Amino acid sequence: MTTRSVVFVRSRPLLGAALLGLLLTCCSDSKPSSPGNTSPGGSAGAGAGASGNGPGSATAGTESGGVSSGAGGGLGGTTGASGATGGGGSAAGGVGGSGAGAGAGGMDMAGSAGAATGSACAGKHFALCEDFETGVVDGVPDGWTALKGFGSADGVGLATDQKHGGSMSLKSNSGNTGQGRVQKSLSALGATASVHFGRIFYKVQSPAQKPNGGVIHLTLTALEGTTEDRVVDTVENSSGAYQFLFNIPDDSCCVATSYDYHFDDGWHCAEWHVSVPDQSYQFWIDGTEVRSLAFTGRAGAKMSNFKSVAVGAIFYQKPPSPIVVWFDDLAIDDARVGCN
Repeated sequence: MTTRSVVFVRSRPLLGAALLGLLLTCCSDSKPSSPGNTSPGGSAGAGAGASGNGPGSATAGTESGGVSSGAGGGLGGTTGASGATGGGGSAAGGVGGSGAGAGAGGMDMAGSAGAATGSACAGKHFALCEDFETGVVDGVPDGWTALKGFGSADGVGLATDQKHGGSMSLKSNSGNTGQGRVQKSLSALGATASVHFGRIFYKVQSPAQKPNGGVIHLTLTALEGTTEDRVVDTVENSSGAYQFLFNIPDDSCCVATSYDYHFDDGWHCAEWHVSVPDQSYQFWIDGTEVRSLAFTGRAGAKMSNFKSVAVGAIFYQKPPSPIVVWFDDLAIDDARVGCN
């Protein structure tokens, strides 16, 4: 892909009722953007945010548009009541401006997944298990290949400075949009490649970089078929709150949570389940299912027989300084893997 320095903005159409009023902030790899219209939204929680196709700048190959860019701003343009503060969370607005505070689902996931010791693959019999323990520091893990983004290919390789278990992890460290990742072939998995449970641990350097207005869409793990299905995907707003979402590169699908989460300095366990025949998806964070992301029979997800799994941070709006993320202990299997 040719990287352009021209700045674009783009509007997004409102998705239908099937998305429960959620308006996705998504990341196209090729389309320019145009100014969007904002509609009043947000809650009386931690700062009202504009919902709808809010403005946001993006460079070529990026996506823009503020989605509830206030801290936990509501989606749907209805002002909600102030949310109650939950344990460790903040009173962030929820879907439709309902003001659902962190007590209703927000979390400040401080190290909740804990840290493991030793190799995560020793004695395990998963269809695919990768603990990033083989290869040279700064290099591509053994058995993996580089996956070029639409920008530079810098900033991904094995590292010893942080690890969930063992002695190494995979580290992404870049300030450039569209940076490279690494990928592992799923050809040896047979039918499991297209119907499976997956798990990966990740850690974001704290304090996490916040966008200078607008959002930063940060994809952490994806499955590669005829398109890319982003199974561990986030969008962070200017307050530092972020949402999880399931997204594809052309922005046409699928679902997102409210901005109920905050990056911290702990390791976290993300799990997913996909079925190509059913066009279905589920997601868990630190062992708890995020039910608002589950869907089935969603042809717009464009799931196809998956050829590889892609790991590494790739983002589509330039941050004020490099974003650093570590990954460890990936597993894929026919049964749910879990966080142990």
